[in-house]
Amino acid sequence: MRKSTLAAGLKAAAEGRQEVVEKPAKEKTDKTVLIGAHYPPEVRRVLFLVQAEPENEGKTLKQLLGEAINDLCAKYRKPQPYNGEP
Repeated sequence: MRKSTLAAGLKAAAEGRQEVVEKPAKEKTDKTVLIGAHYPPEVRRVLFLVQAEPENEGKTLKQLLGEAINDLCAKYRKPQPYNGEP
């Protein structure tokens, strides 16, 4: 297991030496955010029923919720942010 950058820096400071610890380059990833709320259990059951419809075969709940967000944005004449990514 690799030591963290902080741990390596603390160890170097405790030993009285200066050490430049390079951070590993992070891969570019698209960030996501959690959007959620608490609803009665019936809401989840109905969402699963929608997912089970033949025309939604293979679609995840995330994809269906993305479509719903786009529909809501269209209703209020706002940009539709969901692009269909799983």
